[in-house]
This record gives sequence, C-alpha cells and structure tokens, in this order.
Amino acid sequence: MNQIDHIAIAVFSIKQTSQLLHQLFNWHFSDIQEVPEQEIKASFASLDHVHIELIEPMSDSSKLHTFLTKKGEGLHHIALKSGDIHADLNHLEHLGVQLLQKSAQKGASGKQIAFISPKETSGVLFELCEPLKGEKHGNE
Repeated sequence: MNQIDHIAIAVFSIKQTSQLLHQLFNWHFSDIQEVPEQEIKASFASLDHVHIELIEPMSDSSKLHTFLTKKGEGLHHIALKSGDIHADLNHLEHLGVQLLQKSAQKGASGKQIAFISPKETSGVLFELCEPLKGEKHGNE
C-alpha cells in the first residue's frame, strides 16, 4: 500500500471535464466505462506511474451524486495499490481501522477495491486497489 494507483476526481460530466483537462494539460482520457456495482462512470488518464480517474454518477440516487451535491466537484479519493487486498483489509481491521466495507468489491477495469473511512485519515477518502494481473488503464 505504498504506491498511488490513481487519484479520483468527482465530476458531473466526464465529457466536459476531460475536454477541459485535455485542452489545459494535453491529458488523454480513455473511453468512458460504466461500473454498475459502484453506480459510476469512469475514465482514466495516464501520467507516468499515476492515473487520474474522472468519476461521474450514473444516476441521481448514487452515492457519488450525493457526494457531488454536498461537496461539489473535486478530489474524491486517493487509491493505493494493494498486492493482496484481502490481507491488507484484514491487517487494517486487526488494527481497529474503520473500513467502509469489510470485503473487496468490483471497481473500474474489474479490479478489486475497498475504502477506508475518511474519519480515520484526516478527512481523506483512501481506496485500496488490487490491480488485475497485467492490468492496463484505458489509454495505456
């Protein structure tokens, strides 16, 4: 858990934001993928060894839509690479860390993810992310 996999930015429109970031920084985003398990749409830009993920709610009833309504667009979470998400979750639980889910769930690109409560980390939402073997983000 000592490498950043990606930084996620919550947006109302991936299309608009990706166009703006392309214009400003020449970032190239992958095709938009739907992640029904998380009720989001996602798109990635690769910057050396870190990815920027734009996430958009799939509906007004999603948790992400609630987040955007309360806090507005901006940083959503920082994802840390996990070599074994189940072992890392067990370790954190053993330490008494509050997890938002006790087991991994399916995230974007089919990887396994789980979140640590931001109450534990000075208000920052951290995601554990176990990449698939040989994983490539959309535009790599």
